[in-house]
Amino acid sequence: MDAIKTYLDNVFAAFPRTEKAQALKLEMLANMEEKYRALKAEGKSEHEAVGNVIANFGSIDEIGAELGDDEQDCKQARKRACKQDAAGAESGISLSGGEARDYLAQSRKSGVLIGLGVWLILAGASAMFLIRGLTEAPNAAGILAALLAVAIAVPIFIMNWMRMERFEHYELQDVRLDAQTRAELELQRAAFMPRFAAKISAGVGMIIIAAGIFIFLKTQGYETLQFVLLLLTIGFAVFLFVTSCKAKSAFDILLNLGDYADRATDNKTEKIIGVVASIYWPLMAAAYLLWSFIGNAWAISWVIWPVAGIAFGAICGGVNAWLKPAGK
Repeated sequence: MDAIKTYLDNVFAAFPRTEKAQALKLEMLANMEEKYRALKAEGKSEHEAVGNVIANFGSIDEIGAELGDDEQDCKQARKRACKQDAAGAESGISLSGGEARDYLAQSRKSGVLIGLGVWLILAGASAMFLIRGLTEAPNAAGILAALLAVAIAVPIFIMNWMRMERFEHYELQDVRLDAQTRAELELQRAAFMPRFAAKISAGVGMIIIAAGIFIFLKTQGYETLQFVLLLLTIGFAVFLFVTSCKAKSAFDILLNLGDYADRATDNKTEKIIGVVASIYWPLMAAAYLLWSFIGNAWAISWVIWPVAGIAFGAICGGVNAWLKPAGK
């Protein structure tokens, strides 16, 4: 029911903080909470109950009438509300409830597509190891399997980028939502966070278990199988990471939380990191291919990627610490 209280706080912010206003606010909160409990007793979900209660809420004029304010006072309250919206619009973008819900849905689909693409690439690499192990020598079939996986994954990445391109500006500016939509999203995010934690924990657990199996199989002499199982397991773990983090990021973007609370500095950071990434990752890919093909080191050259990922994370952290003022 915190969403209901937040909604009322936003509505009453347009009125002077008089004793009468506070008394009316408490009375309305009690009535809305009673209506909420009644809807829950009827079998409504928490989201449906909150949405129904907020949807039946009165207007600013009705609140002004309850407070005994005259027409001029109501006009002033509306002006204060409009000024708040205008001030937010200058430094951000305003979204309707439908636009916010569409962005959430598209972000979830985007997470699935990205996770699927990454899994396909790792699955192609594991297929190459499997074919190599069965034939005891590198051959065209294994390389073809890996290239086929990449050929399928790349169009998926491109399609996802094209679908999400229209939302890119959401990440660069503060997002303004009406009180009802914000309350609904805060409620949905609260319900999502336990699932987010469970997915992240499951992904980490899968990687730890896969590492243990990798070491065990190596001691037993199953060199091919150890790489196949490791890559497939990492692929599933990455899928969980990407889908859950993409959904969480969408909530944070819409509610201006976490990494999206201070976007002026973050935008500058992202531009610098983007330039570094455009040079860094192609160099890593070139190093991987040169080492693998020239040195015939497919069995070990994959270590470039986790090392490169850790190094890039350190670079990003350094850029972020350099740009952000102390104490923030």
